[in-house]
Amino acid sequence: MKIGIIGTGAYAIAIASLLENKNFNILMWTKLHDEYEDLIKNHKNSKIINYQLDKKINFTMSLETLLKENEIIILAIPTKFVSDTIQAMKPYYKNQPIIIATKGMEEKSGLLLHEYLEKELQTQNIICLSGPTFAVDIIQKEPVALTIASKNENLLLIAKKIFVDIDYLAIETTNDIIGCELCGILKNIIAIASGILAGMNIVSSTNAKFIVDISHEIQKIIEDFNGNKHTFYNYAGLGDLILTCTSKESRNYTFGFLIGSNQDFKTYQNETTIEGLENLNTMANILKEKKIKSPIIDILYEIVYLSKPKEILIDYLKRKK
Repeated sequence: MKIGIIGTGAYAIAIASLLENKNFNILMWTKLHDEYEDLIKNHKNSKIINYQLDKKINFTMSLETLLKENEIIILAIPTKFVSDTIQAMKPYYKNQPIIIATKGMEEKSGLLLHEYLEKELQTQNIICLSGPTFAVDIIQKEPVALTIASKNENLLLIAKKIFVDIDYLAIETTNDIIGCELCGILKNIIAIASGILAGMNIVSSTNAKFIVDISHEIQKIIEDFNGNKHTFYNYAGLGDLILTCTSKESRNYTFGFLIGSNQDFKTYQNETTIEGLENLNTMANILKEKKIKSPIIDILYEIVYLSKPKEILIDYLKRKK
């Protein structure tokens, strides 16, 4: 099987590391010349992650080549680059299955990524890959788990075949691509709030209350988007929420922690891709348009974008019964 991976960042390389010992031909795409040169010469993206890929993995700066030569496409780039990349793909796309390994919403349209790809590429061959996995844990071959979601059972079988028989990886499948995508988006947003609380030195009991309260909100949002609330209990939901809301390895959590502890979060924001921040504004506006209530997301928006005091989050948790 020939697999093309769009992206050469940490998570794209982690996915490639999952597959490099299987009998696949893998071609990875980057638009950055310095990354391409490093990968060609050293099989590493030295500026991003310290991992040397297998010599049989190849690299290109041509989307045309990637799309013409591969049967499966994996999209693994930051959300903010998705729109431009998809537009550049259009002339060469041949209706191959696309596995979305990016967590976020398309900012201009407010669409979930599978909806955006369906609309722009005129395809139904979309799969979502999500779950509680930091790139560094994958490349170190620690026990990890992922959720694969698609509305199409045949696509689920194809995706499962790609990721099956990796002894340190657990895989589950679901038809609820809406719920799976929303879990990946919301956990990044909520991790910012969790980091704020940690920066304010809240006690563990309050943190537990926060996790339960937000879990109910997430399930309600999934239902309001016509997803299945039980998807929250998958690896992509509760698993990823626990990971990103408790670990300083999460950029979203770290960003929130800097706010909560009155440190310089602006510098970190300017130097780091914080996908939860990028999606907070989009999600808050969509929830408002759809008249969906999510008090914690509303409060987080006020703290981050309207410079309201971070203590309003604690005040809400005190009032929430």
